[in-house]
Amino acid sequence: MSLRLLLATLAVCLGFFVTPAHAKKGGIINTGDEMFEVADLPAALAPPGLTSPIKIGYLCNRFGIFWADVWTWDCKLVAIEGEQSYSDLPASVSTALAADPAFAKSKAKRGFWNHYGFWTVLGLLGAFMLFGALTKSKETNSSPETQPA
Repeated sequence: MSLRLLLATLAVCLGFFVTPAHAKKGGIINTGDEMFEVADLPAALAPPGLTSPIKIGYLCNRFGIFWADVWTWDCKLVAIEGEQSYSDLPASVSTALAADPAFAKSKAKRGFWNHYGFWTVLGLLGAFMLFGALTKSKETNSSPETQPA
């Protein structure tokens, strides 16, 4: 299998996993903040007169490649107000939510590609390299040897 065919296959596979929401976040290397929703703000903690629902989520710094996060850090609970808007929570609300297992960081809604895409690509690349090495090894071992006449 040639390297060009491998790279073309990976590019096509990446095209299937990329959604329009991810396309807004940058090019090949992605850095900056990203929000991950967890759940709606509990009614007991909502301010009086709230007209639209507020989501609770995590705002994290991130480093990614091809819209797949390689590393996220420095995550904090925030109130998410729309697709790209957030506000910090009061310390009392943040403390109360952090103690609730329903608002754990592991409950953040992340897509497969965002969460596991980088490792999936590395695994596929390793599998293709192993397959290529094994195929080449078989070809050299099964080639007919020339015998003197």
